[in-house]
Amino acid sequence: MTGEQIDATFFAQVEPTFGRRYDHERCEIVEYVTKAKVVAVTQTRPERPRRGVVVTKLTIRIPEAAFLPLRPEAIVVIPEDMTAPYPIEVEAGDPS
Repeated sequence: MTGEQIDATFFAQVEPTFGRRYDHERCEIVEYVTKAKVVAVTQTRPERPRRGVVVTKLTIRIPEAAFLPLRPEAIVVIPEDMTAPYPIEVEAGDPS
């Protein structure tokens, strides 16, 4: 195992959720962002993102070893006492 890192890049479209509150300094009700959620993920930058979203390029770095459990390998050892020898009979004939 080499311990290499694998990069995966994608684009997330992040949409805000707005709320309203009273601003005492401005003496009016103002909108503010209460939270955000990812509404779409693509492999390439979207040509036409949704209206009102922020497109964010993200790269995650994953150790190569994280993928190895997905490729299981096994060595099966059969003990000698679990094998039965079968006699092999060979009959020789005239080669002509």
